[in-house]
Amino acid sequence: MSDTRQGRGIDSAYAWRLALVSMACVALGGGGIYLPMVGLKEMAADFGDQRAVPSFAYMVGFFGMGVGGVFMGWLADRTSPRVPLLIAGISIALGGWVASRGGEFALYAGYAMLLGFFGNAGTFTPAMNNVQGWFEKRRNMAVALISIGPAVAGSVWPQVYRLLLPEIGWRDTLLVYGLVSGALLLLGALYVRAAPTLRGPGGRRREEKVHLPLPSSTIMLLLSAAGFCCCAAMAIPFVHMVAFCGDLGYPAARGTEAVSLVLVSAIVATFAMARLAQRIGPLPVSLLCSVIQIGSLVGFLYVRDINGIYALSLLHGIPFIAIVQGYALNLRFLYGPTIAGWRLGIVMLFAMAGMAAGGWLGGFIFDATLSYMSAFKSALAFNLLNLMLLGILYMAQRRRPMVSLP
Repeated sequence: MSDTRQGRGIDSAYAWRLALVSMACVALGGGGIYLPMVGLKEMAADFGDQRAVPSFAYMVGFFGMGVGGVFMGWLADRTSPRVPLLIAGISIALGGWVASRGGEFALYAGYAMLLGFFGNAGTFTPAMNNVQGWFEKRRNMAVALISIGPAVAGSVWPQVYRLLLPEIGWRDTLLVYGLVSGALLLLGALYVRAAPTLRGPGGRRREEKVHLPLPSSTIMLLLSAAGFCCCAAMAIPFVHMVAFCGDLGYPAARGTEAVSLVLVSAIVATFAMARLAQRIGPLPVSLLCSVIQIGSLVGFLYVRDINGIYALSLLHGIPFIAIVQGYALNLRFLYGPTIAGWRLGIVMLFAMAGMAAGGWLGGFIFDATLSYMSAFKSALAFNLLNLMLLGILYMAQRRRPMVSLP
């Protein structure tokens, strides 16, 4: 019996339930990356008080997720989006055990390979590509739902860790995360089906040739570079928000509140920007998000009071997820419904590399100058480059006859 006859067709109630389950899977897969942030001191104490150890685990986890996204997107094309989720569930359960039971090498290997490359990477890119194939009328809103998964992870898991860390320590906390998330991901995988529009002979997907405004390699280069630049720019104030507030004389709690405001604003703005993209197209919305982020970064150069920081945090949150979801929407707009999954994986690899590099660069510049001003100026330079790269693609796209989103 076909999916359509079973109520599992395009724009069906099942499609929305699938989008919700997929978002939950993204939030489950992304939880492990937050433990080195929340439990940094506890983890460092186990490794000779070297904070570089949990910080490096955080970085290799991000890179593993980015590189793995390319592989998982390719694998989902060749098999089914269910397969990466099954691998992710098993890998995260195993990764939580490996990373928490051994020394430095086990921690790095657990985060880079099991929690990152085979774990978290199996959730976002395959889910984003698959869910877009289940929608025609409200595709942008479905994409927005998937996009908020990392923000949900950043809102929920740190609170769980704050409760568990004082009671059972970071090792058992990471083990609990791995077992719980791994089991739930395996259950979620059983609910996932490949979109009807993505199925080809033998269940595989073959990318169709489409008319592009620029050579495909140029488009991929522009979007990948733009993803790196925007994420490097957004990471510098976000990762260092608590420390920045501390330098201004405010307690850590105020900085934590500012981080929460970024995430809350990001969740709300993602849906608003998705609706706007449905009206004016995804690329103009990406340009708008880039301009908004420039505004927030300029503000961080001058802000000194906590109310101003709160206001800028809300502004910074508007493009925090929306500009990243824009890359998925732009890729589909340009390449059509049969777009190969690895394309989004490549762009997200550069975006994740930007987040990792931006967080590190902010600390490196601060150590060299004892101030965040130069770091914020660097973030602004990255964002101006992002605007230029998106502008090049926009001007090229304007020369191509506009068509409706497929």
